[in-house]
Amino acid sequence: MTKAEVVAAQRAWVKCLIDCDVDGLLDLYDFGTPDEPLLFKPTLADVIRLDREGARSYFVGGDPHYPNDHGFLSRGWIRVDFQSAAGPVIVAGGLGYMDMGQYTLFDGESSATHADYTFVYHKLDGCVLISLHHSSLTWTPSVTD
Repeated sequence: MTKAEVVAAQRAWVKCLIDCDVDGLLDLYDFGTPDEPLLFKPTLADVIRLDREGARSYFVGGDPHYPNDHGFLSRGWIRVDFQSAAGPVIVAGGLGYMDMGQYTLFDGESSATHADYTFVYHKLDGCVLISLHHSSLTWTPSVTD
């Protein structure tokens, strides 16, 4: 796997997000096994997801097991800007890459959502997949006089 392949995977993730392509988006993740599951902490949720059904619920909502999911894809994202801190950076042993930084998601009304992210990628059967995804709203301290 190369850094260019990881960047291409990030671009594919953004395209699926903008196109509201939930199946394409989910295909970018390695959901692993019960012993080695995907670790997915979504931006606008407080529940960590370990499987495809949990991730799908976050992106489209409607799953009674996740009643607070309202569909991240329904926000109408039109652009995502990644600002990586230093990466993607190769993982020790060269079997994957990790990336951490901030991204800004823009909706159709030009409103911006700022989030901090961490992704870990590996290659399986010729495909670059996400095996860890942590995202949370960027914390901005309040200004006090």
